[in-house]
Amino acid sequence: MARKRVALRPDTTLAPAGRPEDEVYVRGLPVCCLGSLKEEVLARRGGSPDERRLLKLECGFCGREWVVTSSLDDRVLGRFVTHGGPRVAAQTGGKHPAA
Repeated sequence: MARKRVALRPDTTLAPAGRPEDEVYVRGLPVCCLGSLKEEVLARRGGSPDERRLLKLECGFCGREWVVTSSLDDRVLGRFVTHGGPRVAAQTGGKHPAA
């Protein structure tokens, strides 16, 4: 039996924690970080509806930290707080609004 693949919306963007100007689309993540993102999104299944959303993703393999800057994927939005990306920082004079 074939293993079911979990596809994330390609329009989801993330940025390394503290570096919003380095924003990338989900397909541009390192393979290990993409795997960690998928694990976190799937971990939400069966979780409590009032479980707190995560502020960042920490890759369980390489240790990089990412923040979700934008997504239209309900599974991602249900698991992570979104942070303003470089476009928001430009509009606010380089300061990010509180998440």
